[in-house]
Amino acid sequence: MSSSTPADSRPEPRYPLLIAVAVFIAAALSLLWPILQGQFLAGEDQVSAGYAFRALATASMRAGHGIPQWNPFILGGMPLWAVPGHFDVFYPTAWLRWILNADTVLDWSFFIHFVVAGIAMYMLLRTLRTGWAAAMVGGLAYEFSGILASQVSPGHDGKLYAAALAPFAFVALIRAVRWQQQSAYGWLALVIGLVLLTPHYLAAYYLLIALALFTLWLVFLDPERPVGRSPVTPLVMTAVAVAVGFGIAAVELLPVQHSVALTPRAAGGNSVGYDYASTWGMAPEELATTILPQFNGVLAHYWGRNPMKNHTEYVGVIVAILALLGIPAARRRKVLLPLAVIGVLFMMAAWGGYSDFYHLWILLPRMEQFRAPGLAFYITALVVCVLAGLGADDLLAGLSSRRMLIGALSVLGVIALFAGAGLLQGLAEGLAIPGREQYVIANQPELQSGGLRMLVVVLAGGAMLWLIQRGKLVAWQGVAALVVIVGLDNWSILRLFPQWLPPASVTFADDNLTSMMKKQSPLPFRAYTPSAPDAGNAQIDALTVYSASSLMARDIPSLLGYHGMESRYFDALLGTKNIWQYQYAQNMWDLYGVKYVIQTTEPTGLARFHKEMGPVELTDNRALLGSYATQAVVMERDSAIQWVRVVPTAVKVAEEQIPPTIADPRFPVNSYVLFPDSSTVTTEKVTDTLPKPTPVKAKLLSWEPGAMHVALDGTDPRPTWLVVAENWYPDWHVQVDGKTVPVYRGDGALLTIPIAPGAKDVKMLFDIAAYHQGKAVSIFALALTLLMLVAPRLRNRTADA
Repeated sequence: MSSSTPADSRPEPRYPLLIAVAVFIAAALSLLWPILQGQFLAGEDQVSAGYAFRALATASMRAGHGIPQWNPFILGGMPLWAVPGHFDVFYPTAWLRWILNADTVLDWSFFIHFVVAGIAMYMLLRTLRTGWAAAMVGGLAYEFSGILASQVSPGHDGKLYAAALAPFAFVALIRAVRWQQQSAYGWLALVIGLVLLTPHYLAAYYLLIALALFTLWLVFLDPERPVGRSPVTPLVMTAVAVAVGFGIAAVELLPVQHSVALTPRAAGGNSVGYDYASTWGMAPEELATTILPQFNGVLAHYWGRNPMKNHTEYVGVIVAILALLGIPAARRRKVLLPLAVIGVLFMMAAWGGYSDFYHLWILLPRMEQFRAPGLAFYITALVVCVLAGLGADDLLAGLSSRRMLIGALSVLGVIALFAGAGLLQGLAEGLAIPGREQYVIANQPELQSGGLRMLVVVLAGGAMLWLIQRGKLVAWQGVAALVVIVGLDNWSILRLFPQWLPPASVTFADDNLTSMMKKQSPLPFRAYTPSAPDAGNAQIDALTVYSASSLMARDIPSLLGYHGMESRYFDALLGTKNIWQYQYAQNMWDLYGVKYVIQTTEPTGLARFHKEMGPVELTDNRALLGSYATQAVVMERDSAIQWVRVVPTAVKVAEEQIPPTIADPRFPVNSYVLFPDSSTVTTEKVTDTLPKPTPVKAKLLSWEPGAMHVALDGTDPRPTWLVVAENWYPDWHVQVDGKTVPVYRGDGALLTIPIAPGAKDVKMLFDIAAYHQGKAVSIFALALTLLMLVAPRLRNRTADA
């Protein structure tokens, strides 16, 4: 330690939290200030799908219909939110959509959680009894941690929400277990419930694992644990708090759990297992990016082992130095062991399939259903920022090691010099996987400029740290210096990640094509734009006109779209997921009510369709919207679509034979409905002649997402089948002439209803029973949480009286 440093130069202002919050707000605005101008934060997933989902929910909420359960606009229809990986529905900021536009709420939710992240880390460091300034610096470091703040680029709001709330859970645990504040168990339950209500369950899962480890340390190894206390009570109460937290989120968790078996993440699906779950990890060599993000390349310059990378794990050069200075402080406070174990464990988990450790990690329950383990690094970043806060506290208190500071600055300075001089380029080229060498070479100027930037930070920031350590910058001077150097260092990297578009009303405004379709054709109908090349079908132009779910954002239902948790039966019917080899079959278009085919050029020989418009030049924000074509042609069906059709004959075939059978142009979709051979329905044998057409005709009287009313005209002595151009899910409820009838999965994926002779009226409603059950559980859990918060205070007041 330096004998010349003042004993303590840590100021404590009159309104410490208020000043800290002001700093966190200013930091968030420095990155997200365009939201004040009404611009749209164009995160990749938000542009491709997230905004469209939220817009549908917003329109329904504004119309007084509440939160819709069914989304008919993509992938043949699917639950809007009761599937894994959905958008925020019951999370508090979602309710702003009652009064604000979907894009506005989305933007401000990112901003709010930037600030929340800073406050949460501030509270955690104060709970660990650091000074005000150190807690504020640690909060700023966490708010500006790359794994959190750069999520604006991929548009992963759920990751940010969960990570922002995470420090609050550790605060509650310390207060509950170490300080024996019984009401803190209620706060723990509330935080866990909120984290589980974010639209990212993997982030919540990682937090729960970290909390479990921290709880065990608090109960059994914490030197400050109450003497003579039985470990049973804190363990049981923590378990109760976690259970209540799950109960708070039951309104969402029960429906999601109910639907998992119908998604690609079901057992046997193509989105489950080690090969799936281990993808999108953070390769070990990418640890270099925590201090030198240009080493592996930033955004378009990325050359690492993943196909792409639109975020960063940058923790900051100054934050890294402060974290090193915080190790002795953590050791004195007896918290180094849990911090080190949790930080290292989640760093190894973040490596995913790039480390053998993941073979053990994936043994955790259901871990094989989640991918992108690189997210685990947010727990490591949390630990680093705690250490940085402790290091800042020691630095301002005159307790930091001058030798450690000089050593850290020297090592980082040498790395920066090597990078700036181009001496790390050979190392980068040696680490490149086959096929990526040209990207490493192209990144050389970025690596060198990144090294020079890092050198400036080491020199300027290091000088500030040195002056604070020597006692030349004291009290408010030292605090201001720390805030500036931490903020500017991280801001200089994070500023690259926000991308902006005009408001959604402009960005997703109707163009000539969508205006024409909506004017000429009332819903329901579907449009189809190819998603992949088909070498065997030259008449289909595979260049995408509207990719992902951008048609949904304009209220146009499309055959395909983007989600990832659609019906696995739809995936099978259209072909392999994301390849969709049967997407070109016109029988599929018939079954799903495709009225328009949108391509870049007019196809030749496309039967039963004529050109309605085009070629039309498209000049909107197409590059950022994920749409690559600059012109398009719309082909319209010659005859009316059949959203509902009556089919006379049911036949059973092997499940795997249904898609190719329907895709065969010779298959008569109006004569047969196919059921898998495992179905319980009664079917007929196929004969050499087609069955006689049924005289019963179906007319769609009304349609809205998740509700349909159909009139049947004509009579047929035979039992017939009503096939609907929307996907089957068990939560469809159907009444025929006022009597409830079962629903079946016909033609591989479609909602199919048995029709008795003489039936006239059919009503369909999508309503998830698990949603209503979960809502009751959530209300009870919230009441229990309130009791956990209030009861200890009432008991203490009674005892005092």
